[in-house]
Amino acid sequence: MNRPFGYVQTSIGHKVIVALSGLLLAAFVVFHMLGNLQVFQGAAALNGYAAVLRDMPLLLWTARLGLLGLVGMHLVIGVRLAQRNRRARPEGYAARTYRRASFASRTMAASGMLLILFIIFHILHLTVGVVDHTFVEGVDGRGQRDVFGKVVHAFQNPLYVTIYLAAQAVLGLHLSHALSSSFQTLGLEHPLLDRLFRGTGPVVAGFVVVGNIVIILAIASGVVRA
Repeated sequence: MNRPFGYVQTSIGHKVIVALSGLLLAAFVVFHMLGNLQVFQGAAALNGYAAVLRDMPLLLWTARLGLLGLVGMHLVIGVRLAQRNRRARPEGYAARTYRRASFASRTMAASGMLLILFIIFHILHLTVGVVDHTFVEGVDGRGQRDVFGKVVHAFQNPLYVTIYLAAQAVLGLHLSHALSSSFQTLGLEHPLLDRLFRGTGPVVAGFVVVGNIVIILAIASGVVRA
């Protein structure tokens, strides 16, 4: 077995893969939220942003496939790591560790699976458009696909508002612990910076969740309308 492949198969290698893939996914979540904030600038801004992405199909599909690969890698390696850790720990030690762990830490597997389900729903809902058939996507005054209208229509429905708000709670819980623990896994620890690293997760998670919630509630309350 060659050395790099052998390292990847170890518990440490698994942790590094989960940490790196998690950081890349977190970066995407941040930029995705920032892009969606253009909803406050109106239809022209959001539809134009979406049109720019569609006008670069090679880049768009490379990014989509890359994200899909990252999610799959993060999920599969994460589950394998959790199973390996569970087998390696004595029952008494595992019970003591569970009691000391934070709620976010204890629920990482559950929150991760819920996020996977939400991602699938989100893609089917707003990307593929097979969930809600009450909206017929047209074009705006500039001949661009009316992404703005689709988003506004979606969050005028209390059911979708509830689903997306619940997903933000799960995202915040998962992201806050994941980011902080990723820095530790990658060895980015220093007595002077430890508090900064531990605080990064909650701060970034809060930033993303608040941004997404503001978008949802602004549309649901009629502040942003088509």
